[in-house]
Amino acid sequence: MSWRIVYISEAEEMKLYLDNLKVVKEEQEVLIPLSDIHTIVVDNSRTVVTGRLMNKLTEYHILLIFCDESHHPNVFSIGLYSHYRVYGVLNQQMKWKDEIRGEMWQKIIQRKIANQNSILKYLNKNEEVISKMKALSNQVEFEDVTNREGHAAKIYFNELFGKRFKRERGAVDPYNAALNYGYIILRACFARTIVAYGLHPAYGIGHRNQFNAFNLVDDCMEVFRPVIDLWVCMTVEESDYLTREMKQNLIRRLSAKINIGGQNQTVLNAIDIYIQSFIKAMNNNDVNILVYPQDGIAI
Repeated sequence: MSWRIVYISEAEEMKLYLDNLKVVKEEQEVLIPLSDIHTIVVDNSRTVVTGRLMNKLTEYHILLIFCDESHHPNVFSIGLYSHYRVYGVLNQQMKWKDEIRGEMWQKIIQRKIANQNSILKYLNKNEEVISKMKALSNQVEFEDVTNREGHAAKIYFNELFGKRFKRERGAVDPYNAALNYGYIILRACFARTIVAYGLHPAYGIGHRNQFNAFNLVDDCMEVFRPVIDLWVCMTVEESDYLTREMKQNLIRRLSAKINIGGQNQTVLNAIDIYIQSFIKAMNNNDVNILVYPQDGIAI
């Protein structure tokens, strides 16, 4: 299984050499076997990528992420036909009934809140808040109709980053900037895995926004978000600026170990295990088949 995350910050060109990625910078050249690569992050708008390489990356199911001039992930490339049985998988996906979709969303939100709470316990946060989070996790109903997720998020983030903190996607304060960066990388990796298994990323179970091409991706990644939260809480200060080194460390979180199914796996491997079990659970109408991280702590 591919495992390397390649961060490109200054290269002039990326091209294909046999079955290797060739990274060219001035007179220097570096070769990396494509079979080792999971994700390539290009954080340099001047880097040229050849068409031959793009096609080969698709063949190897390698995720390619381009950052904009502000160094934020902006575009990611995944193959249209990554699975050999695209129609069969898609046909099965369209048959998922509302009942199993609602039950699975309930299960995902329960686990998300439980994993958030594991972060609070790990950081020795307020016991009263931890008790409230546990209660909210137990109160999640079918389709989370009472929005326990939203209530838990407010309590959780205020406990992590202070009462003045407000979670916003477009915010530029250090905490939000780091969270947004980490979530975008995580989202791209989930998109890569979901498409590789033949699912359509727009057909979600909890997220059903007609303008969102990645509803299912946003559904599935919920239980993994605390992996990013923990790193941000332990590393980022309120006066910090999100540096290149901090971004690289956020990307490295995907190589950290997390407990899933009673085993320690890298976050990347855990995503693969999780999506496989998710598909099986949905197709068999049994949410108990889902294999998920036991907590949000990745080390």
